[in-house]
Amino acid sequence: MSDLRTAIGEFTDQQLLTAYFREKDEYTAEALAVMRDELSKRGLDKAELSGTSSGSNSEETAPISLNSEDFAPFDHSFSHTDLLLASAVLRDNEVPFFVDNPTSTDTIPIENEIEKRYTIHIHKTYIDKAHELLGEHFISADSKYLLKYTGARERLRAFNFHDIHLSEQETAEELDVAFTADEKKVITLLGRRLLGEAEAVEKTQERILFYYDAIEPIIERLQEPDRTSLSRNDLLAILEILQIYADDPALPPSMDEAISQLLSFFLKT
Repeated sequence: MSDLRTAIGEFTDQQLLTAYFREKDEYTAEALAVMRDELSKRGLDKAELSGTSSGSNSEETAPISLNSEDFAPFDHSFSHTDLLLASAVLRDNEVPFFVDNPTSTDTIPIENEIEKRYTIHIHKTYIDKAHELLGEHFISADSKYLLKYTGARERLRAFNFHDIHLSEQETAEELDVAFTADEKKVITLLGRRLLGEAEAVEKTQERILFYYDAIEPIIERLQEPDRTSLSRNDLLAILEILQIYADDPALPPSMDEAISQLLSFFLKT
């Protein structure tokens, strides 16, 4: 279930073509490599995509023949995480756009996804509509677009595991983390619940569980009375559990502080 190749192998031909040719920015290099193998195995190529329909996708709305001069850049840039939300909003509303390659900040070279900034270019006839749509979700500050709603739950929902690129050493590094007894109880209950609901979650939420194999080990570690540290991989597994149930009553408001602390290990605030 947690195997990437197995999950992608279950894509329909249309889902696979759309994911690889139209939504590349939303997948890791590893996932794209698996998709290429799957496309080759099925004998599919981009020519077959032109005859499919995937709903209100931006490339369908904007003919390929449009010149780049027909598009104008937004004044402010997006983080990779925020870009995914912005792209989804524009696609859902049939706004033609494309995204520039990322740039680094003034002081930090491109080293990881967190520091990269992206510019969206909107077709000039849709500029007002795009500003209206994105204005519902973002505010502009210091030449950047930021999510309007920056509470723990909102940031948890927007958190994208594709953004996190860690070496094997970094993944295994132990970090000092102290959960309360109540927080451990919530994480454990939701972790055990996800073990039983994983297949249904992947189907209804249309997502791959990145850290399914880590759920049982993290539950065991949380039961160790003397444990005061967890690996980054453990923390990501916990974040995925909490993200799955972000809108579920079983995740109480008292967990918001723990969510914020977990996110602080991976996101600059």
